[in-house]
Amino acid sequence: MIATSAAAMSGAGMHPYIQQLTDDMVSLSETIAISEEGTQLREGLITRVQGILNTEWPKETKIECFGSFASGLGTDSSDVDLVILPALLDQDQTLTSGRFQDLFTLKTLFQRYSMKDVEVIQGARVPILKFTDHKTGIKVDLNYGHYTGLYNTRLTESYVRIDDRVRAFLYVLKAFVKARGINSPELGSLSSYCYTLMAISYFQTLLIPVLPCLQDPHLIPHNVPNPGRYGSTQLINVAFTDPSRIRPCIPRNSMTLGELFIGFLEYYGSKFEYTKSCVSIRCGGVIPRDEAPSAWARHAFVVEDPFILDFNAAGAKKDMMNIIRHEFQAAVQALRDGRGLSAILTKRRPHQV
Repeated sequence: MIATSAAAMSGAGMHPYIQQLTDDMVSLSETIAISEEGTQLREGLITRVQGILNTEWPKETKIECFGSFASGLGTDSSDVDLVILPALLDQDQTLTSGRFQDLFTLKTLFQRYSMKDVEVIQGARVPILKFTDHKTGIKVDLNYGHYTGLYNTRLTESYVRIDDRVRAFLYVLKAFVKARGINSPELGSLSSYCYTLMAISYFQTLLIPVLPCLQDPHLIPHNVPNPGRYGSTQLINVAFTDPSRIRPCIPRNSMTLGELFIGFLEYYGSKFEYTKSCVSIRCGGVIPRDEAPSAWARHAFVVEDPFILDFNAAGAKKDMMNIIRHEFQAAVQALRDGRGLSAILTKRRPHQV
């Protein structure tokens, strides 16, 4: 557990820069959060895509939205992530190359409906169809039958609903890592999803936690089905408890957003034992390295996916993790010097390893 003083918990004797940081974080998160118009545009786009499939696709299909927009963390620049849920008779079939071929069929279909920049990305961990909506300019990533994106989104959205500070915190964290050039997985750094897991883990490990562990088996009702389907070859446990069942029982952590943000940066900047521990929100925060898959032994940082337990969501190498830790440490110093949130949001070119 992360030890936090009683004074910090209560806000007593708070330094003025902490209060200013908190106010700035609230203001920034309100600015970043998706507008009502942005929400309506995306909901309309999803409805149109479903309509195209209903009209043109030769079998019954349903699409669902996942990712930042679906989890309540969208912005007016957010892409839309969609998954095609195959017809019931298809769900027990293996996701073979024939399924990938469906993406090429869909490519032709969406081109016919005037979508722009339509492209199939086969080399991704999950093959996707990318396109830009010709009416709104919103970018769309579409995959076929990859259910875990839905499960991860529902879990994240449940954590966000527990405490209002979590949403504001995540908006500011994403703005910070993007500005500092440490949010480009294709260049060797960490993804937004990974940073979200890191934040949830931090909130779980505080002396008085901000968040519980929704995957604690003792909190999951017996009537929630345990096994969930991933593709068609691997069963995973996708059960987690409804946060409304346990929210009234959660002790009240009264740390401000400013205290939580500096604490997070210090935790991963200098306190987290990268060679001994792994981030695991499934287990309430962290687990020892020796409990992780042996294949991860040489990984510089391990962030366990909450459902696919052999997937490390942190793909950054040691050199990049050193850069990320340096950025966190420098940000702490800037904030403690009273230079304010704007000082750590100065944009720079993405780091590359």
